[in-house]
Amino acid sequence: MTFFKPFILFILCYFGVSIASFSQNNASVFTKKYSPQQLKQDAEILKTVTLAMHPGIAIYKPKTYYENLFNTFIGSLKDSLTQKEFCLKSKLLIGELMCGHTNVSYSKAYLKAMDKNKNNFSPYIFLPAQNKVYVLTNLNKKQDSTIKKGTEVLKINGFEVDSMLRYSRRFMTRDGYNETSQNHFIQLAFNSYYLSLFGRPDTFKLEYIDGNAIKKINYPAFKTQKIPSIPVRKNDDSLFTNYKKAKIKFRFVDSLHKTMVMKISAFSTRKSKKAYRKIFKKLNNEKTENLVIDLRNNGGGSMRNAYRLLSYLIDTTETQTLKTTIKSYPLKKYTGGNMFFKLTRFAFKSFGKHAVLNDTDFYTFSIKPNTKNHYKNKVFVLINGGTFSASSLVSAYLKAENRAVFIGEETGGAIEGCNAGIMPNYELPNTKVRVRMPAFRVNNNVFPKITGHGIMPDYPIEYSIKDILPPKDLELEQCLKLIHK
Repeated sequence: MTFFKPFILFILCYFGVSIASFSQNNASVFTKKYSPQQLKQDAEILKTVTLAMHPGIAIYKPKTYYENLFNTFIGSLKDSLTQKEFCLKSKLLIGELMCGHTNVSYSKAYLKAMDKNKNNFSPYIFLPAQNKVYVLTNLNKKQDSTIKKGTEVLKINGFEVDSMLRYSRRFMTRDGYNETSQNHFIQLAFNSYYLSLFGRPDTFKLEYIDGNAIKKINYPAFKTQKIPSIPVRKNDDSLFTNYKKAKIKFRFVDSLHKTMVMKISAFSTRKSKKAYRKIFKKLNNEKTENLVIDLRNNGGGSMRNAYRLLSYLIDTTETQTLKTTIKSYPLKKYTGGNMFFKLTRFAFKSFGKHAVLNDTDFYTFSIKPNTKNHYKNKVFVLINGGTFSASSLVSAYLKAENRAVFIGEETGGAIEGCNAGIMPNYELPNTKVRVRMPAFRVNNNVFPKITGHGIMPDYPIEYSIKDILPPKDLELEQCLKLIHK
């Protein structure tokens, strides 16, 4: 697992940042306050758009609950707020939708100004595991060798780490009642979460465990414009055949038991069709007995790419349904128009069945078995909290058909489906805060229908710090144990 700049920018926009270390040139965008009238206008637009458009309303909670929630939120805007303060309040509100595809982000100007500054960063890279926090890397190890890799941290600048973790989760969206996706992203980006929510001080004070003693240390902040790349697990991918453009890698790991591992990092590329055709042809030519599909940290992408993979694995035709109650974006002027929405509806009609019932449009898609190079032997799927959206779709259908053995932890995406399809960004007129709002409800036609939870593993896996430092692959280890029985 590695941090990448787009993901870091997403996290920073997601949570807000302290302004203490920003330059004077950029200070205005961070310190500017908006009047209660301006904030209420933005909040009213957010309310109208959400209640009219969001397809997840009334799935987990009644619509009246959200109406009351928005009214309370608008009524609470009695003082002037900065963009950060309004964003955080809005984030807590939107989190009540329990939709992992809906989020609030800062204005483009805010992010641009933030990206130009050299900011205080922690001299230590922290790694959460099992509701504890450990030191992964000491950036100042040349000057300070006191803190070793794997040191358990109890407090950071006076904040107890368990309280910090609980507080951070409040600002994270999720599908239903699932918590594994929150835990997943906290582990990936706790360092950004901390700096965003708790500030960027000039000095970092740690309280940590050293043997049987509790010790304290103070150290100056690490000055950086770019957050360091942080590898948590280093896997040897040199033996994999890599379809880079398709985001697929595969290799044979066990010749005796004829086992192949196929790692799919995302379904977001259009280059997968050819790759799947070649891979499954090879699987059958090699008479592969065990296929391990690694969907860990796969955040999703195109449904059609997910269908392509499923077509080589499922034995019966399955269907998936998208529905929407809107004909165009509400308050479309804040999205730049609804042409993309119209094009999407046209595309759905072209490769699915369209029906209208009362005020709801339904688009039903067939997922048919691929008769050529169809794989009929054993399938194992590795999943975790980062298995989301289209990768949860794949997992849900394989689970429904009892087609695979699942190893890992509950998927981040819900088994019954999600809100997605198309997700316009609304820009609120005063604060310029942006809100991503899905227009379609994606229903996986599997049972049970609505659970509010992800796909559960047949063999649960939980990592301790000893399994991470040095890194292990417990899911794959468990899988090979099952194969070797």
